[in-house]
Amino acid sequence: MSQSSERIISLSAKYSFPSGVSSEVEQRFDASNCKPAVLGLAPGVEAAKPKGGEYGYCGMHDHGPLPLPKEGGDIALLIDVVQQAKKNSDKLLTRIIEEERATSSNKIVDGITKKQKIGR
Repeated sequence: MSQSSERIISLSAKYSFPSGVSSEVEQRFDASNCKPAVLGLAPGVEAAKPKGGEYGYCGMHDHGPLPLPKEGGDIALLIDVVQQAKKNSDKLLTRIIEEERATSSNKIVDGITKKQKIGR
């Protein structure tokens, strides 16, 4: 009986919220909805020395060009899985914040809506 050496890379994110908001959301990220990230320069992009504060791969070092990074594989997929999870988490939380903001701005406090009270 042989064992498969194929690795499964996946991330499952489960969000639980207080009442009033959809109580639970679960998202899964893996090879079915993510693709390996490009680690080096995009095709056609020339290597150039980075500006101060830039930390991505630029293809250039103080003393000349850097070797190309290994593309593909498990690490490249893991990078995209994490990036997609972060992007979807940000979208979900932004939507919830906007929904809460919209409902709270219409609540009446002492006979005056919050919008009216702020405008005084």
